[in-house]
This record gives sequence, C-alpha cells and structure tokens, in this order.
Amino acid sequence: MSRGLPLNVKLCLDKALDSALLSVETYNKPAVKFKSGGYIVLMCIAWTSLFHAIFFKRGIKPFYREKNKVRFKRVDGEIQFWELATCVKEYFKGEDCAIRKNIELFIPLRNKLEHKFLPELDANIFAECQALLLNFDKIVEKEFGEDYCLRESLSFALQLFPSSRTLAMGIKMSKDAQKIILLSDKTF
Repeated sequence: MSRGLPLNVKLCLDKALDSALLSVETYNKPAVKFKSGGYIVLMCIAWTSLFHAIFFKRGIKPFYREKNKVRFKRVDGEIQFWELATCVKEYFKGEDCAIRKNIELFIPLRNKLEHKFLPELDANIFAECQALLLNFDKIVEKEFGEDYCLRESLSFALQLFPSSRTLAMGIKMSKDAQKIILLSDKTF
C-alpha cells in the first residue's frame, strides 16, 4: 500500500489507513450497538498513526522526552509516542481550523466512551463522525498523495430507517449523552 516510503513512515501510515477502514466497517455493521464508540476509538488511533507517519516523514521523532531533554521517555520498556492531543498541537501549531476542532471534539469523547456505553449518541454525532473521516482523507491526500486516499475504497452503507416512534425510543438520551451533545454543539 505505501511502497517507496521509509519503513517507520510506511508502518504508521498502513496502521492509520487500516484503523480508519476498520472504524468505518465497525460503524456500518448492522448488529453492532457500539457503533460510534468503536468508530471513535479506531479513528483516534487512525489519526494518531497518521500524524506519526507525517512527523517521521518530516524527520521529527514523535516521542516524549525525559525532563533532561536528552533521553526519550519509556513506558513498559518502550519509547513513549506522542498521543493524539500532542500530535494535533504539533501538527497545527496554533492554527485554529475546522479540522483541528473536529479532531479535538473526539479526544474527550473517546476518553468518556472507554468507560461508558452511550449508543444513543449515534444519531446525534453522525455529521461529526462523517467529517472526521473526510478530514482524515483530506490530510492523507495533502501529506501523501491521492494514491493513499480511502475514498475509492468506501461506498455508501445501505440503511433501514426505523419508524419515527422507534427512532425516538432508540435515541432517548441519558444525562451523559445530553452533556456530550451539548459539548459538541458548543464546539461547532
């Protein structure tokens, strides 16, 4: 998939693309109730890996350093890579754009979803989830070229829309879901 790239760039880019495809597959599976949750977790992995690929391509080592700034921090014997929030900060360098805001919306949401099950969010954050994927493909194209884009690999998912009564019952929100939706409304 990513031939001709240095190995560390190739590995990160392949992981990013695979994670993004898995996120879409998870979201589009009919019987899955953890659609948004699985999608968000996998897309956060995809974005983090994409940023790592970009930084490696640019000759930047996306690793945390010890306080002495000489050695890299280690966790469980492995060098500690930058997490998504740090990658966003480094990539956008103070630029306040829609893509950055979209990614930043999902970081605390991912953290909440690791500990809660909120299927009622699906209908309320669909547009933001779609934007997260479109933005991902846009940055892939910008940084690596059209040959690496996912858009040719994906199609529209077929959907059965429930009756309005079933939909209303299905998306009756818990207080946690209401707080998250209010947060996303304020972000955009």
